[in-house]
Amino acid sequence: MFKSASAERNPFSSLILLLLLIFAGAVVFTGIAFAIGTSIYGAETMLKLSSGNPGNLDLIKLVQIISSIGMFVIPALIYAKLQNKDWLGYLKIIPIPAYLALLTIVIMFSASPALEYTMQLNKGMKLPYFLKEVEAWMLQQELKMELMTKQLIIMNSIPALFVNLVMLAIIPAFGEELIFRGGFQQIFARWFGNHHVAIWLTAIIFSSIHFQFYGFFPRMFLGALFGYLLVWSGSLWLPILGHFLNNALAVFTAYWYQQQGLSIDKMFEAEPSSPVQISISFILFIVSIRYFYRYTQKLREIKKESLDGSGMG
Repeated sequence: MFKSASAERNPFSSLILLLLLIFAGAVVFTGIAFAIGTSIYGAETMLKLSSGNPGNLDLIKLVQIISSIGMFVIPALIYAKLQNKDWLGYLKIIPIPAYLALLTIVIMFSASPALEYTMQLNKGMKLPYFLKEVEAWMLQQELKMELMTKQLIIMNSIPALFVNLVMLAIIPAFGEELIFRGGFQQIFARWFGNHHVAIWLTAIIFSSIHFQFYGFFPRMFLGALFGYLLVWSGSLWLPILGHFLNNALAVFTAYWYQQQGLSIDKMFEAEPSSPVQISISFILFIVSIRYFYRYTQKLREIKKESLDGSGMG
């Protein structure tokens, strides 16, 4: 009888394997990105990029797309194939009812104002005085990431919008969910035997790797939401959908601002939602997520009864 690799390899070994694949993918595909960039834009332009002097926005996007595929998508797929013969099943890339996809869309849009409020609270975070140097470093990293984001979301045409959707929404949604919810979360679930611990530990790591400390908590909550969508539905497609909607909304918002002749800075300085909007958002989110949970539990019971019935026959 065939024994899957996941049944033989312990969680710690699985974790080391996944981390090694991520590291190897990042190194190899960054090298590929630089080789392609050099052939298109020349060695001098690539050297400027390596020394921290970007200059060419198209080149930055090219490197970002290729390195993201190499760091997230490819390692996750190789890892799943090494873990289990049924690698798609292992990653939980299975079909879902359209109704659950619609519910996920409702959940994401209802959560948006509440997450925005969490972002505002996070930005006002102050560390104790004895950690002032750490706080200064965190602020410096935040400003660098914000500057990079502002450069990446410059769009003056439909093709530029499409490229940004691929780079900032499609690849991150697919790749990061494969790695974090498909990889890390499942490893931690086997390790600790508790899906709540696995979800929140993965969410903390997910938020940490973005190196945006003043957006740490909303991103962590978002990661936890994706984790529960996976556990309750049993399909990775819903976290992918939720992740895509979250990122795509930001891309479309940035595009709309630029089409209106508004500065990108205004997008980052937009007024937060009112207390009434946040309250309504929170209530709608609780209602929709509760309904999602009950509906998925009902689907599981029906499936279990069906399997039990066929087994008895």
